[in-house]
Amino acid sequence: GILIAKKKLFTNEVPGDCGGGIVNFVTRTQTEYVQDIETREEGGTPNILGSIRAGLVFHLKESLGCHTIETREDALVEKF
Repeated sequence: GILIAKKKLFTNEVPGDCGGGIVNFVTRTQTEYVQDIETREEGGTPNILGSIRAGLVFHLKESLGCHTIETREDALVEKF
């Protein structure tokens, strides 16, 4: 998925989840996390397939147009 948020919402210096690439250094008493918000919050193995899927969804939306998608969505809502 994709998360878009204002930087000022990320006030916690400690990331939500632990993963590779989120620390500058670690000692027995201290951990220094990277300052870049995106790097800090997306630690670990990158979700490459998720990024490809997101790109394909945006391409599909651009190809079909919002009106076509909305029409199909409305038809499905009526059906169910």
